Amino acid sequence: MSDPVPPCPETPNCARESASFPVAPDTLRARARAALEAMGPGSIEVTDEGAFHAVFRVVIFLDDVHVAVAPDSAGSTLTIRSASRVGHSDLGVNARRVRRFWSILKASESK
Repeated sequence: MSDPVPPCPETPNCARESASFPVAPDTLRARARAALEAMGPGSIEVTDEGAFHAVFRVVIFLDDVHVAVAPDSAGSTLTIRSASRVGHSDLGVNARRVRRFWSILKASESK
């Protein structure tokens, strides 16, 4: 099976991060989907691997966000990647989007 969250290219228009959580994969997957939905993407699809692919529009540009959850020894690992489809630089848009995702996900822990 291929990695549902591909690595970032060498260009500065992509952000990719992972973190472990002490919860079951299905629980984390549901929280991740809710966090993505709260961010207002144009669309969200579930991939064959059970990961999520969301598309965000920034003015005339489209950015792709991939989120995957995998079991690990502590519970689950979540990986997120946000990348611009075109251009060399994104002026930090994708890094800010990843930080916002983590913030929304963390806030859902306390609910």
